[in-house]
Amino acid sequence: MAFADANGLRLCYEVFEAEEKRSDMPLILIRGLGTQMIQWPKPFIDYFTQAGLDVIIFDNRDVGESGKLDAAGVPDIMALLAGLDAMTDGSAPFPVPYELSDMAQDVIGLMDALGIARAHIWGMSLGGMVAQHLAFSHADRLGKVMCVMSTSGDAALPRPSAGELAPPDEDDEAALIDYMTENLGQHASTAFVTPLAARRALAEKIVKRCYHPQGIVRQMAAALADGSRTARLKNIDVPFMVIHGDVDTLVDISCGKHIADTVPNAIWRPVAGMGHDIGPGLEDEIGPDVLAFLGL
Repeated sequence: MAFADANGLRLCYEVFEAEEKRSDMPLILIRGLGTQMIQWPKPFIDYFTQAGLDVIIFDNRDVGESGKLDAAGVPDIMALLAGLDAMTDGSAPFPVPYELSDMAQDVIGLMDALGIARAHIWGMSLGGMVAQHLAFSHADRLGKVMCVMSTSGDAALPRPSAGELAPPDEDDEAALIDYMTENLGQHASTAFVTPLAARRALAEKIVKRCYHPQGIVRQMAAALADGSRTARLKNIDVPFMVIHGDVDTLVDISCGKHIADTVPNAIWRPVAGMGHDIGPGLEDEIGPDVLAFLGL
């Protein structure tokens, strides 16, 4: 792991080099709400490095070992949820500590720090929302985009409740590990199953490395405050692939389909048995289609 100064923050990142490079553009993986870069499965990363891509992972702002924005305070999520109906132009009804556009700029800042002119993007869940921002605001820095298990934020689409997303305010490490173990399996794939022992081992790593619920709430506020991206998605002019599982019980597959139907010329790749996680073997199921999309 290393650190880079990007967009006024210190971002923790790691680069996995291709075994035999076949692309001048690396693949940057962007995690979802409150999750850390250590949660990327190594076989998933290896699949792409073996295919000839450098792979870059990093901790988003406010999680893991990247910079925290505690001085910005903790938003009132319930108040923000209550104000969603007042959003008519993709803006928050009141200020939030930062926006998804800031998180997209973090990615650009990391690319600048690493001397990367252009990159392919894989964004999952909240990271998929950041990928959307990159696609409609920073197209000149992108190769191709994969938006995975995400949503456009359109008001007509189903969305998770705040209770499903809000982190517990818990200081007891053992209790946190129990919670995280359960949480990692709550919306998991049925066809790409992570065994209980592996989930618990990962939960221990997550909690011991950094459990920062305030940052998770701020990330959640950024997502809520962004409102609907539907109009902005219609302006995307980069190659775009949407991947979504049919057993995703957190972000319904209809949300991914809406993105695919809205982004011009987007490729739609539903995945049978995939939930809201990157389970073992998923790379073998979708990897060939992703590599074909990337021209590898």
